[in-house]
Amino acid sequence: SQFPCYDETFILREIHCLSKRIDVVIFSLRKSKDKIVHNEASELISKTTYVPYLFSWKVVKAQIRVFVMQPFGYLRALFRLVIGNFKSPEFLFKSLAFFPKSVYLAKWLKEKKVTHIHAHWATYPASVALTASEISGIPFSFTGHAHDIYLNATHLREKMMRAAFVVTCTRQNKQHLMKMAPSYSGDRVMVSYHGVDLEKFKVNGKVRNDTFQILSVGTLQYHKGFQYLLPALEILKKSGANFRCTLVGGGPLESDIRKHIRLLGLESYVAMTGPLKQNEVLQCYRKSDLFILMAQPEWHWGIPNVLIEALAAKTPVITTRFGSVEELVQDGETGLMVPPKDSVILAQTIDRLYHDHSLRIKLAEAGHRLVLERFDLEKNVQKLSEQFQNYESTALLV
Repeated sequence: SQFPCYDETFILREIHCLSKRIDVVIFSLRKSKDKIVHNEASELISKTTYVPYLFSWKVVKAQIRVFVMQPFGYLRALFRLVIGNFKSPEFLFKSLAFFPKSVYLAKWLKEKKVTHIHAHWATYPASVALTASEISGIPFSFTGHAHDIYLNATHLREKMMRAAFVVTCTRQNKQHLMKMAPSYSGDRVMVSYHGVDLEKFKVNGKVRNDTFQILSVGTLQYHKGFQYLLPALEILKKSGANFRCTLVGGGPLESDIRKHIRLLGLESYVAMTGPLKQNEVLQCYRKSDLFILMAQPEWHWGIPNVLIEALAAKTPVITTRFGSVEELVQDGETGLMVPPKDSVILAQTIDRLYHDHSLRIKLAEAGHRLVLERFDLEKNVQKLSEQFQNYESTALLV
C-alpha cells in the first residue's frame, strides 16, 4: 500500500510498462519511506497521487459530501466491509482505518473521470478498490500475488465475486483462487507472470572469473535462508574452493548475519552490499557464476523475481522446492534444488557446479530459454493491457 516500494520491483516494472500502453493514473495509499528509489520509479513519482492523511480536511470533507449525496451507498459499503472482515479483528481494524480513504478515492476518481480501478495486492488495496467501486459505480479488478491470497483469505472470495476480473502471477495461484471461489469463472482469472525487460538483462557472453562468484539477493530476513547458506560456504571454504559470495539486500537480520559471517571465519569470502538499485543488481547478476536462494517454503508461495532475473542474465540457480517455483526452476533442467534447511547438501551442490562448468552453462541456457518463453515483460504486459482496453482510463492502486 505504498509506492514506490524498494522490494516490489515486479510491480514497478509492470506499471512502468503499462503506462506506455494505456491511459493510467497511479494512486498510492501511503508515501514511500524507502531511502533507495529505482530509476523507473523516479519517472513515475510525478504521475502518482497520494491519499491525504486519514484525518486531513480533504478526507473528512469527502466523507461529508459522499454521505450527504449517497447516504445509503455510504452505509451499505461500510456495512459490507464490516461483515466481510468480521472474522478477522486485524483485517477489520485495518479495513476500517482505510475506509475513509476509500471514500476519498471514490470521489476523486469520479471527478477525474477514471473508468476503472485496478489494485495490486488482494488485501487492503483490493478492499479499498472494492469500497471505492461500490460508492462510485466504477468497476474494479485486482492482482493477487502471494501471501495476500494464502496467509489470510478474509473477504477474498467476496472481492473476487465483485471484481470485473482477477490477475495472478502463477498457475498454482489461479488453481488456489478457483478453489476458494468455485463459482467464479476461470476465464475471469488471468495468469500474468512477473516479467523482466529482456533487453536490459541481455548477456552476450558470461565472463570467466578467476574466482568463482556466488550471488544471493533478498531482504535479510529468516525466510530467505541466509542462515543455511553461510554454513554451506564454510564447508566450501574448508574444501579449498576459490570463491567469493556477495549478499545484496538490507533487512532486520543484517547485524546477525554479519556476526554469523565473523563466527564462521568468512570475512574474506562474503561481502554484504546492502540494498542496491536495480541497475546495480543487474551488474551483480552479470558478474556471477552462480545464484543461490535458500527460500524457506513456509514463507514463499509464488516465484521469487530474483530467480527470474538471475536466469534472464544467464546465471545458473540453486534454490529450494516451494510454492510455484517449479513453474520456473525444474530440478536438473533449468536449475538445481536442495532441501531448504540442509547446509551440507547445499555445499555439495555448490561444489558440483563449482567443478562442472558445462553443467552451469547447460542449466543457465535452459533457464534462460524458459524466461524468454514465459517471463518476457513486454509480451506479458501487452496481454495484460488488453484487459484494460475496454476502459478509457485506469487508476492503478498500490
